[in-house]
Amino acid sequence: MGAKVALKLMEKPQQFLSVVQIYITLISFIAATYGGTSIAHHLAQFFQQYDSLKEYADFLGIATIVSLTTYLSLLLGELVPKTLGINYPEKVAMFFAPIIQVMGWIAKPIALFLQFSTKMVLKILMIKTNIAHTVTEEELHHMIDQGSQHGILEKQESDMMRGIIRIGDRKVNSLMTHRSEIIWVDIEIEEDDLLKHLSASVHSSFPVCDKELDKVLGMVYIKDIFTQLAEKKKLDLKSLLKPPVFFPETMPALELLETFKKTHSHTGLIVNEYGSLEGIVSLHDIMESIVGDLPIDSTDDEQMAVRRKDGSWLIDGLMQIDRCIELIGIEEIADTDTGAYTTVGGFVMHHLGKIPKEADSFEFKKYHFEVMDMDGHRVDKVLIKFMDL
Repeated sequence: MGAKVALKLMEKPQQFLSVVQIYITLISFIAATYGGTSIAHHLAQFFQQYDSLKEYADFLGIATIVSLTTYLSLLLGELVPKTLGINYPEKVAMFFAPIIQVMGWIAKPIALFLQFSTKMVLKILMIKTNIAHTVTEEELHHMIDQGSQHGILEKQESDMMRGIIRIGDRKVNSLMTHRSEIIWVDIEIEEDDLLKHLSASVHSSFPVCDKELDKVLGMVYIKDIFTQLAEKKKLDLKSLLKPPVFFPETMPALELLETFKKTHSHTGLIVNEYGSLEGIVSLHDIMESIVGDLPIDSTDDEQMAVRRKDGSWLIDGLMQIDRCIELIGIEEIADTDTGAYTTVGGFVMHHLGKIPKEADSFEFKKYHFEVMDMDGHRVDKVLIKFMDL
């Protein structure tokens, strides 16, 4: 019964709040009138019994009753009810909803008149009243944090929710595998060499090119190769090629996900504004950005991140910056979603403002970053150390 009434009251919150405000005002008025005319007078007579207080008896009577009324109003009318409502919202709502409903029937004529008066005043002032409240991203994160802290959400659930919110701001170049890590094969590759490439690939498909990576002829699925070999046919990559799908590096990640769903594809090639191949992205990469790390090869992290005895980390420069943040526990790094950089090496270059040399270092928040090794112009190894160590 109480639950149904509470839900009904929530359908018209303005009317409900008007009723509550009417009774709050009425109680305050009665308390002030009765206290000021009756109790204050008796208190003044009490103070007049003392010679030193006779001159201030009326003032003390009024001051005492105002202080007492204010204290009780705050305690019983504000603090205690709100505390109970916050801690036991369902029980409080179910218990008081029928009472408030009856009180609302009694005060309904006054409430309707006040609502009409309010609308007329706002109309005269040309103030819109039908503006819907929009929840900001910060408020969503705060609600998720509160739900996690109070045990309403499991840690995995809250992490996934943050991932879903965060992916809306990400571009595909922050999810892709960089071109330097792409496993690709030449159209004229020999069968033995192809099998070696298959063992090194972590994707279900890979590009087939004509002599160089920027000349992509198509994509080939590993299962199609094995099917052809299982039928003891001569390897013919041309017959297995699928048309490559290209996406701009600035494409939003959610738009890419929608495209994958519509085209029933799982892998796309990322190109820059000049048409050069920048990387490859898969449905697996998008899912990782939402649910967390889904390693295809369990040795990936061991190869790219090594924790040393002193607590510092030796990180491969090609490691994705998001994975590094998650692994080491660094606080959120700005610009990871804008495309300024996607790897640890890119992060180091961004902060140094130049192509680094070995032993170049800088401090970020509570961490010390030092370039340990360079591979040409690429950052190969980075040492990350907590500065309190």
